[in-house]
Amino acid sequence: MVCTTHQLYRFNRYFDLLIIDEPDAFPFKGNETLKGIALHSCRGSVVYLTATPDNQLKNMAADGQLEHLVLSRRPHGCDLCVPEVYYGSKPELAIKGALWLYRQLKQKRKVLLFVSSMARGRKLHFLLGRFVKCCYISSKTDGKDDIISDFKRGKYDVCIATLILERGITIDDVQVLVWKRESRVFDEASLTQISGRVGRSFLHPQGDCLFLCEGRSESIDACIRSLRRANEN
Repeated sequence: MVCTTHQLYRFNRYFDLLIIDEPDAFPFKGNETLKGIALHSCRGSVVYLTATPDNQLKNMAADGQLEHLVLSRRPHGCDLCVPEVYYGSKPELAIKGALWLYRQLKQKRKVLLFVSSMARGRKLHFLLGRFVKCCYISSKTDGKDDIISDFKRGKYDVCIATLILERGITIDDVQVLVWKRESRVFDEASLTQISGRVGRSFLHPQGDCLFLCEGRSESIDACIRSLRRANEN
């Protein structure tokens, strides 16, 4: 049976095997009620699947409460994409981003552009829409599935998105641009997941990812370190 974790309250010690996908993501992360419901629904084994385990899962593995299996390679065997990072002032970031975007579109590549807020996404959509075919997606957007489908089919060249698209989406031959600025919403886990949108398919196992930031960022440094470690394994 496939369901959301909210539905597990209907099943008390019912499952012999419970697999929880992305336990470090909303709404499961930090929700002790959902965690309790999930554990009480299973009388057997629980498996957590995630590329970015949170501190609680890491500590449970370190204490021996969980067996920890690390798979650093994708099925096609190529390295994970390690993002390029560019630090600069706002004008410098705008120029760097525009030139990078121009090169990608000239090669007829699709681009996912991540922003930290809906307000910034709407503003960027208004500006970019004057020059390229682009769409915008946030948690408040109607018809998200149709927009994503149109983007995959090539109706749009650029998709501007909030963190709603950081996980669970595969788009063939897509490149990623993150306009990070100084927002805290882009933590190590979200940046790792975002860069993971690149190079997911067998036909296009590699690609480009660029992080733009005004100042030094520990979350970016941690993301880069973890991806490089994974490629060394």
